[in-house]
Amino acid sequence: MNIFYRILLTIYTICIAAISVFIMVIVFNPSMINSMANSFMNVLHSNGAAILIFIAALLLFAMSTSFLFSGLRKNKDRNAVSKYTNIGEIKISLNTIENIVLNTTKKLTGIKEAKVTVHKKDEYVSILNRIIVMPEVNIPSLSAEIQARVKKSVEESSGVEVGEVKVIVDSVFSGSPHKARVE
Repeated sequence: MNIFYRILLTIYTICIAAISVFIMVIVFNPSMINSMANSFMNVLHSNGAAILIFIAALLLFAMSTSFLFSGLRKNKDRNAVSKYTNIGEIKISLNTIENIVLNTTKKLTGIKEAKVTVHKKDEYVSILNRIIVMPEVNIPSLSAEIQARVKKSVEESSGVEVGEVKVIVDSVFSGSPHKARVE
């Protein structure tokens, strides 16, 4: 949801809250309806005020339908990042970015296994890289190298801005390599 819709939603919520308070007051003081109706009728006899009230009601109706349809509309770009050029649109799937991250991570020495998750934010992606490292590896320096190389690789090959690269070291590989038995 972009900033424009958030501002509209805030205005809409304030209007609905005011109408709700007005209805609650009328429920506890029904005699107030007659005086309010008379005042409202006097305001409506003025053409300028009637037009303003109509425009306000029309705007509330438009916001209601807009929010209704925006809730029903599927977000088609949820699994892809869109880049716009002067020729047209380019969509890069999050799966593509995951594969770039996996290839970059597995090229580094000291990595036994890696699992990647990519989340799309507004204009950038957030990358979570879960790794299993080999024994005797300097984990802080390897993690920093992963972050730098992954960010550079994704931004250079896809053009998608990387907001953050989180590295989680799940464990240190403790298995022994399988040696072929010679008989």
